[in-house]
Amino acid sequence: MRKITFWLSLVLIFVMPWENIVEIDGLGTLSRAIGLMVAVLWLATVAITGRFRGLHPFHAAVFLFVLWKVASVFWSVSVDVTVGSLQTYLQLFFLVLILWDLYTTQEALTAGLQTYVLGAYVSVASIVKNQVTGNTALYERFSATGFQVDDIGVILALGIPVAWYLATSERYKKSLYALKMLNYAYVPIALLGIALTGTRTALVAAMPALLYGMGTLNRIRLAGRVAIFVALVAALFVVQSYVPQSSFDRLSTTGESISDNDLNGRVNIWRYGVATFMEHPLIGIGSGAFRSAEERKVAHNTYLSILVEEGIVGFIIFGAILAIAFAQVLRQPKWEARFWITVLVVWALGAFTLTWEPRKQTWLFLSMTVISANL
Repeated sequence: MRKITFWLSLVLIFVMPWENIVEIDGLGTLSRAIGLMVAVLWLATVAITGRFRGLHPFHAAVFLFVLWKVASVFWSVSVDVTVGSLQTYLQLFFLVLILWDLYTTQEALTAGLQTYVLGAYVSVASIVKNQVTGNTALYERFSATGFQVDDIGVILALGIPVAWYLATSERYKKSLYALKMLNYAYVPIALLGIALTGTRTALVAAMPALLYGMGTLNRIRLAGRVAIFVALVAALFVVQSYVPQSSFDRLSTTGESISDNDLNGRVNIWRYGVATFMEHPLIGIGSGAFRSAEERKVAHNTYLSILVEEGIVGFIIFGAILAIAFAQVLRQPKWEARFWITVLVVWALGAFTLTWEPRKQTWLFLSMTVISANL
């Protein structure tokens, strides 16, 4: 039964990068439905076997963060919204526990990372399909069905260091050579997807991933490096001919948007957010209530969102979660440490302009960082 639960959890990770493409009546996204099945099976397995892996301080910090969100119901400026958000965070807490209990070997962790990359391919396919059919998401920008363009861009960016790590890993046997090639191919394909979204956030977030790849080229034979260079040059020609000029124009304004202190209107939202925080600095305005306080607009910044909604107390707890994850990176061998620090930096950059504390990808990769250090 435990093995069945593990395999179903791999399906869940596979679905995460494209979860919004499929909606199920009464249940929501496909990943939520699969997540409920995984949770039920896992609880049954723990009850039957009486086996549960001892917890890490990381899980205590996550529990305190969720508990603080639950407590915020008592002072929330929008109780209904806060109550509605709690289901998401309770599910995420279960996800963190399940991953920790099931992924106890390097083989299991590698399988989880691989299924994420394969799932990201589905999102790229959806973006390309929408581009071919002319189904724009916003101002000649294309997205995977059901996703905001910025969110899907960062989801793809997170897969880049994962794919490169797996492609250059020595753990795959010759029988899995096809997977290695799929991982190499993911890098230019993900960049194509990001270019089609026209997402400046994802472009910036992808930079550390590309630097990570360049810094680890010494792990590849000379012939392999030449092949990769030729493939990337070919990919650039494909991207240039396939991606609309409007996307390149938008991506080229990244530096200008930063220097103008605008970031597509986000700076004004952040100003309002800071003003709201100053009115409720210690305990915040309640989980999920940023929209209610700021005229139905999300924070577009994970750190500010937590600061406004959970106050200084909640921000300190979340900071402890990140600190533990980064500390776990330092415990690992050089090769793994480089990889995980890249993943966390990609996430941190994406989180700077996205509200990602309720995203499964956030808790998936924070959890896997800790799991990797404690195999």
